Amino acid sequence: MYLKKLILFFSFTISSFSQELGNLLDNLNNYTNKTNLNIDYKPTAMTVLYASDLESFGIHSLGEALDFIPGIQTYSGTAFAPFISVRGQSQPLNTVYEKVGFFIDGISIGANNFENFPISLIDRIEISKGSTFGLNNPYSFVASINIITKSSIKNSNNISFQTGSFDKRFTSLSLSEKLGSFDMGLGFYYLKDNKKVDAPSATLTTEEFGTSFDRKKESLEGKEDVGFLLSFKNDNFEFSNRYIKSDRQNNYGMFNLLDFNDDGYSKYETIASELKYVQDISEHNLLESKIGFLQNNYQFNSYFYKLEPNNLGLYNPHFNLDFTQRDKYLSFLIKNSTFNNHEIDFGVHLSRKSTVKNDFYTNVDEDYKIGSLIGSSYIPNTPHLTKLSGKDGNISDIEDKTNISYYFNDTYSYSENLTLSFLAKLDDFKEFDSAKSFKLGTVYSNDNKNIYKFILSKSSKTPSSMEDSMVGHLRVYGNKDLKNEEIESAELIYIYSDNKDKLKLNLFYSIYKNGIDSREFDTNKYKFINKSDDENNYGLELEYSKLFENRSKLFLNSSYNIFEYKNSYYNFDINTPVVSKLTTTLGFIYPLSSKFTISPLLRYYGDKNLLNGTKIGDVLLTDLTLSYRFSKDSKLSFGAKNLFDQNYYYYGNKTKDEKMLREGRTWFTSFSYDF
Repeated sequence: MYLKKLILFFSFTISSFSQELGNLLDNLNNYTNKTNLNIDYKPTAMTVLYASDLESFGIHSLGEALDFIPGIQTYSGTAFAPFISVRGQSQPLNTVYEKVGFFIDGISIGANNFENFPISLIDRIEISKGSTFGLNNPYSFVASINIITKSSIKNSNNISFQTGSFDKRFTSLSLSEKLGSFDMGLGFYYLKDNKKVDAPSATLTTEEFGTSFDRKKESLEGKEDVGFLLSFKNDNFEFSNRYIKSDRQNNYGMFNLLDFNDDGYSKYETIASELKYVQDISEHNLLESKIGFLQNNYQFNSYFYKLEPNNLGLYNPHFNLDFTQRDKYLSFLIKNSTFNNHEIDFGVHLSRKSTVKNDFYTNVDEDYKIGSLIGSSYIPNTPHLTKLSGKDGNISDIEDKTNISYYFNDTYSYSENLTLSFLAKLDDFKEFDSAKSFKLGTVYSNDNKNIYKFILSKSSKTPSSMEDSMVGHLRVYGNKDLKNEEIESAELIYIYSDNKDKLKLNLFYSIYKNGIDSREFDTNKYKFINKSDDENNYGLELEYSKLFENRSKLFLNSSYNIFEYKNSYYNFDINTPVVSKLTTTLGFIYPLSSKFTISPLLRYYGDKNLLNGTKIGDVLLTDLTLSYRFSKDSKLSFGAKNLFDQNYYYYGNKTKDEKMLREGRTWFTSFSYDF
């Protein structure tokens, strides 16, 4: 009844208003990607989100923005691991997630941990689902996310501030200025909060080991993030640098037992630098060359449970990691237009992956005869940590690896109404089978209003370093025998667009092969495995936007996804585990006056199937944001998320009922000034 009343209210409200220009999800006929080609006519399932409208709904982070997209759901693990489920896909027993490629202004920044990147620095976000491989995106297996920053756009300067629940403090600065013959772009942000969430489903050390736990039963989720972007570009050169550092607490604890103190943390640091040179080398050939590096560091600190104080000479099990990998790369891409109606790209990408740090610290380890293991309990006899490095660190395979990727793309305009495309990529990675990927696509339209796309593709991805050679200090072991994961897909896309309405329907079917999951191979010891069963993945995605004349805007996104998850070792055959099959987002931006805007947003998440055979029930969350413009350049906003304080859960690994309660009602206030 509650859902029906809200939908009736929105329907009545919307029908009261007349129509206007603007949209959020895909004003694709007016703008697209950096090449200024209309992506409605490109053979890919792409969505574009515009930051100005996201902020109207109180969406302030990349993670929140991704939840706005049909077919994508974000969630956190109990041991702080951010996940992105694309089209219902998940491997719940694999905590290593490197299947989505992230980019800032086209430069790769890695595979995960960027959910806190602020919308205030973003102009728009380009999201491609399905086969999204390109010359330089080793992580883009199921999706690719490209953040286009304000600082990359001329005369786009902004400063923003925000405060809110959990003592949140945030500020950002974006500058775009002329510096001699170069356009300089600069971005900076800082975020800190002390988020804590009630954890009724959490397991305590008092229950597992009879040890003490004298703090409130809460998930510790405080964070401190800082980011810095700097770029210089002219007609031929572009020099870009990115630095992102994120420190977070460990949620339900690294081992799914609540941390008994504030010392637990996970830290992520990303450094990326790239020099790009573009030059016409002949009348019909343009050369794009790049040289750069990407470095990602991961650290964590955790105590398993509390044994101190005691009179037995026993100490708290303590684990610490400092792990850094660096990719140095050189790539060349030639864009050829020699042949009539053909746009041909071909290139090569050469990279060298190095493990810079591989240090694991512990005071108890069964394999290395440090301390004792009695049953499933760690019993350290010293508080001092032993450093394990080299091949005994986090991963065993620390040799530098040279990898080569070859890329070819031909887009052929058969007629004014029909475009054909063929894309192929070969990844020749050391010590792995070659990863071969391709995509065939057609785009047809005879009236510029109705557009039809059909795409066939196959994507292949090599195992990650962790999946391949994790040493097993935490009882999870890599597997040198892993095969490449593969996805074979077919997609049918229909787009209707005029000056007032935009509709996009996407029907897809995929077969997920050699999915990497994990299984127990010895008592309380686990290793990564390829599953022998193919997993079917299919569904329907809807994006709709309606434009109104009085500056009001309507957005409706919905998706229904099926992922047939299987793990024969545990006899799992689950229809779409962990995430919802059905999700719907309904938002409306309504200007009450030339200065005051009200923007309600409804977010519906259907049932979630859990591994224990139970479900997390469906939920409807309501957000409300009020904005006041002092001028065309300055805006003050106030908002509440989960306005009616509904109970909302993520999947909780090894909690009492496989549930992880999320925060209730929260609030924020923000101020933004363009100059």
